[in-house]
Parts: sequence; C-alpha cells; structure tokens
Amino acid sequence: MAAMSGFDLLAAALPRRRLLQLGFLGPMGLSRPVLGRDLGPAGGRRTAATFGRARRCILVFLNGGPSQLDTWDMKPDSPIADVRGELRPIPTKVPGIHVSELLPRLAAVADRYKIVRSVTHDASVHTTGMYTMLTGTYHATPKVDQTHIRPTDHPHLGAIYARWRGWRGGIPPFVALPTLFRAPPVDGIWPGQTAGFLGRRFDPLVLEGEKQTARFRSPESDLPDSMTAAKLVRRGELFQRLGAAQWRETAPATRAWDELYQQGWQLMDSAVLRTAVDLRREPPAVQDRYGRHLFGQGLLLARRLIEANIPMVTVYWIDPTPPGPGGGEFDSHGRIYHHMRERLMPPADQALAALITDLGERGLDDDTLLMVFSEFGRTPTINKQAGRDHWPYAQSILLAGAGITGGAVHGATDKHGAYPATDPVTPPDLAQTLLHLLGVPADLELRDPQGRPIRASHGAVVPALIA
Repeated sequence: MAAMSGFDLLAAALPRRRLLQLGFLGPMGLSRPVLGRDLGPAGGRRTAATFGRARRCILVFLNGGPSQLDTWDMKPDSPIADVRGELRPIPTKVPGIHVSELLPRLAAVADRYKIVRSVTHDASVHTTGMYTMLTGTYHATPKVDQTHIRPTDHPHLGAIYARWRGWRGGIPPFVALPTLFRAPPVDGIWPGQTAGFLGRRFDPLVLEGEKQTARFRSPESDLPDSMTAAKLVRRGELFQRLGAAQWRETAPATRAWDELYQQGWQLMDSAVLRTAVDLRREPPAVQDRYGRHLFGQGLLLARRLIEANIPMVTVYWIDPTPPGPGGGEFDSHGRIYHHMRERLMPPADQALAALITDLGERGLDDDTLLMVFSEFGRTPTINKQAGRDHWPYAQSILLAGAGITGGAVHGATDKHGAYPATDPVTPPDLAQTLLHLLGVPADLELRDPQGRPIRASHGAVVPALIA
C-alpha cells in the first residue's frame, strides 16, 4: 500500500476545525512565527537593474565533470589529436557558435542560453570540486578528498537563499532531487549539498526519485501505514504542551528543533507540494519531450516546483542507466566517447533542451535563472583507458533566463582548452552573481553555531554575465 501524506491521514480522521485547534493548519504550523518571516531587508533599494531579477532558480548539477572539449568548448582545428577528440562540432541556431555533435537539441535553442567557457578553480577531486561549485567558497584542501560533512562547512547556495528568504505560506524555499549524492570515499552525503554551519533547518527538502519508474516522492511528508491519525494527534498535543514551557524561548538548540518540527507539519499540510510531485498530471507528450528517464523527469519536476512557487531547486544528475566500465556519472576516466554517445549526452541533451524550451513557452524564463554546471572539466589529454581525467582549471557551464543574454559566449580558453585565456570566472564570483540576481544583498552575513559572523559570499558580481 502506498504511503499516505501526513495531512491526508489527519484529514481522513478529523474535521478541519479540530486540525485548526491543534495548530496543524495555517501558515505557521504549531508554534511561534519563526518560519514565515522574511529575513531580507525591508524595502532595500536595488543596487542595479538586475538585482532581484530572478524570482526562481534551477541549478542543474552534472555530477562527475563533463568534458568541456567534447561539449561546449571544442577545438576542432587543434593539431593535437587528444585536444580535438573524436567528436565534431555542429552549428547552432546562433551563427558562429558551435557545440558537440551529441547536442543537436541544445544546438537548436542556443539563442536562449549563454555558454561560459572560463570557469576556473583548483579543487581537483570530486568532493572538494562539488563543495567549491555548490557553495561558491574555496575549499581548504582542494586536492584532498573531504570524506564527511563537517559542522564548519559553508552552506550550499540554496541554503543561503533559504536562510535569507525563509519559509512562506508553508512552502519550502529549497528543494533537491532525486537524491543527495553519496558514494565512496565519503561516509554519507558529500559535503557542499547541505546547509553546513547554518544547521539542518536550512537543508534542502529532498524529493527522492526512483530510477526504474522515474517517479518521485517526498519522504518528509509521506508517512508509513503504521503511523495512525491518533498517533499524530497525540504527538501534536504533546508538542503544544511543551510549547508552553518558558525554557523553550531561551534555548537556541531547542528553538532550532522547534523550527524543524514546524517545517515537518507544514510539509504534511502542503497540497501544493503533493500536486507538484505528481508527474502523472503532465500530458504524456510533455513527459516524452523531457525523456522517460530519471534525469528528464527530474527536470520536468523542477519546472513544476518553480511553478508552485518553490524558489530554489537543485537537480543532480544520477545515471539513468548502469554506467559500466570507465566511471560512473560524467566521471569518464575510461572509454569516454562510448559513455558520451551511449548513456550520457542523449538524455542530457533531450532533457535540458526540453526544460529551456518549456521555460520559454510558459513565460517563466524572464524571472527564472537556470545554471547547468559540475565539479570541473576534463583534461586536454586522453589517458591509457581512452578517457579524460579531472581538470578544474577550465570548465564550461550554461546560464539562461532572468535577463541572461542568450545566444552568447563569455570567456575563452587557450588553444588546448586547458586554462582561461580571457575573462576567467571564479566560483565565488559566480556565486555572488547568482545571489545578486536572486536579490540577496552582497553584504549578507550568516552566523555559525557560535554566533560568529561569516560572509555569505566573498565574490563579486560579474556584470558581463548578465544583461
């Protein structure tokens, strides 16, 4: 039997009036008005026309590190065979811009996105590369794996936004899907995907996806059959009695727990979230356009979530099919062209082009920021296993929507595609540009568990990235 949402379970057993009395309904849940407040400055003057242009943001993280030389920054005229690679460039809709032959659908919508070819940092292993790109903060040991989450970790950009914006109307500000990435050598979730020192109440709500069915669920609001309405009511009544205790108002750890509890009740009361997650509400032709695989349906869900006013969504690439020899995800240390042709680029091209087209057709691109990126790029040499290895010094990413100039290229690499030759873009500057578009003040300070102030971002806005 499928798990019922907490709210469905309660509603089946109790009248709405009793739910209101218990505090299970309404914008605030059970206790003090913590989650609904806007933590941003009231009526702050915009520093530029682009400040706050984006009301929503979709971050697409292609785990593993796609090769810039075989996607967005090809060098077909290089005299070096390794730099050229096996693939050929094809023209796009925009004269003068070429992309890989494996990206025909994205080539057809090139007027809607900007290619940034000069993203650069020095974190050369997956864990620190992910941390650097997702937090916009340089890692202390960029070439050594971080093998577990630390309480001092800088927050994911989505968590920074969640801390600044807060919950509104019971809607979570930050969602991730189809899972948080975890794999050796890390014990648990890889660093950089959570709220770090901000604490669990600013972690993303994770909507779990299943590879076999490409369907999603919200484990935070779905309850097992063993949880009856009576049990939920008793827990709510106990929480109300605890809420009267004065010590709760002065204990920071307990207040944080209180916020988490309230978030849980709000999620169980969220018909908006339950509706968005149900992809069966989409016409079959739309589901087909994105691709009936986990990545495609994940991008379709991201579009539904932002339409439901969930402002920050991160979608992680998880292989729709078993990777086989040579490396999982986009981490193609061996047989790179086999993996790119057979399992990586066709679903990525299909789903990303569908999302970009869909955002434009629905009028969402004007105030929705889209960024497609990864840990790093790949080496300009081919190794003995016919693959490319990690290369953080040059990465190509895509930006679209929210005033980003489409049909354009920012930055360039040298003749080997190895280092930026013009207009280098660092992760801190990329992060600050994103936060700027989302309306987060440049001088925003966060507080660690000891109350010490920490700048949300140490970067500077890159004007050339935005119109």
